[in-house]
Amino acid sequence: MTAISETRDDLDYRPSYRAAAIVSGLVFLLYLITLAPSTAMWDTSEYIAAAYTFGLPHPPGNPFFVLLGRFFAILPIAPNVAMRINILAALCSAGAAGMWFLITERVLVGWLPERWQRITGGSLAALVGATAFTVWSQSVVNEKVYTVSLLGLALVSWLIVRWCDDPDGPKADRLLVLIAYLSGLGYANHMAGFLALPAVAAAVAIRRPRTLLRWKLLLAIAGALLLGMSPFLTQPLRAGRFPAINEGEPTGCATRMAVDCTFSKATYDRFMYNFNRGQYGKPALSDRQAPFEAQVGMWWLYFRWQWLRDPFDSHPALQKMLATLFLLLGGLGGYVHWKRDRRSFSYFGPLMLMVTVALIYYMNFKYGSSQSPELGDSVPREVRDRDYFYLWSFSAWSVWAALGFIWVWETVAVLLGESHVPAMVRPGSGRNPARRHCGVPVAAQHRLVHASVVAATHL
Repeated sequence: MTAISETRDDLDYRPSYRAAAIVSGLVFLLYLITLAPSTAMWDTSEYIAAAYTFGLPHPPGNPFFVLLGRFFAILPIAPNVAMRINILAALCSAGAAGMWFLITERVLVGWLPERWQRITGGSLAALVGATAFTVWSQSVVNEKVYTVSLLGLALVSWLIVRWCDDPDGPKADRLLVLIAYLSGLGYANHMAGFLALPAVAAAVAIRRPRTLLRWKLLLAIAGALLLGMSPFLTQPLRAGRFPAINEGEPTGCATRMAVDCTFSKATYDRFMYNFNRGQYGKPALSDRQAPFEAQVGMWWLYFRWQWLRDPFDSHPALQKMLATLFLLLGGLGGYVHWKRDRRSFSYFGPLMLMVTVALIYYMNFKYGSSQSPELGDSVPREVRDRDYFYLWSFSAWSVWAALGFIWVWETVAVLLGESHVPAMVRPGSGRNPARRHCGVPVAAQHRLVHASVVAATHL
């Protein structure tokens, strides 16, 4: 059987950016229709007010969000400031949906022969991710910084998937530098800006390990990362102007702003305390605040919410059934992803590990507020449910859920004799039968398709 070449030219793949933009636009329209007209509970008002006043919300202060929020706060796009910043949340999540569309379509390029089929798969991923409960709820009222962070993660994911296609190409090094800059910028918005970096490093080590030995490139990457984090430099300067919201107050200037107190040890110490979130006294990872299996149980509780939010526990059986279905579809999609596109899986597999198991371990939460109610107050609990900390997990899961659904659809079609295989070469289309589709000669396609159909029925 003819092997598929490893070069991007052989893949002959062009991303459907126009279709991705249309899908993002439709998701954005959905969010606008359901947009909150004002503020909401918890941190919403604090962050809207901080953005409007160009202030400092609670540590670490999220300076990039404040800058971005301030820009949206003065745009004449809604009748009040809260709605304007809610639109920022909607716009970011809609952009993330477009990135998941592109990644899903990219995985399907060596699998489904027709572009419309791949667009359908990408659209399914975007729809599943955009309508997950936590994603949707965070996208219609800007509770905090998480939708901006989601867009950053999704954009970095798309860029590294492109890099994996052509790690020796003319744009490969620039893509890595851009990824580093966006990651630094993402960290200036929220610590999750670094969430994708271990997966990026894994992809680079798998696809082109010698890249890790190129010291000039590594210096450029480190410089871009630090440059991306530069919004933090605005904090001592702005704190010295004593804005209405000045939490953490990372400045040595007590009464007036001046050069000597701005560039002082007191400013440095207060800034680092604020930057490191010292006031929260978070325990070491070795000091578990709840058993790890209970922390995984918290994730599963919130995962169940994504597909049917049932606050009064009226339909527990249906909720568990839907959650189990999406869990199985995602697991199957991950396996099929690994089998059919090792390039992009070299990043996306480690990413899913980071936003699930690794993130659960790192967050080290107490029992969730709604978790295991039968335990009552006998266990320490979080002050509220923390589903928003797993926003990235639930959103990215849509890619694998869509892949799993498509594999099921394809397998059923094969069993019913309605496979998409004949669409690969249309009789009478005027095409030269010796031409290549996705880098594979037509004659070889039939052998590949026959093998894939046999494999599909035994997967």
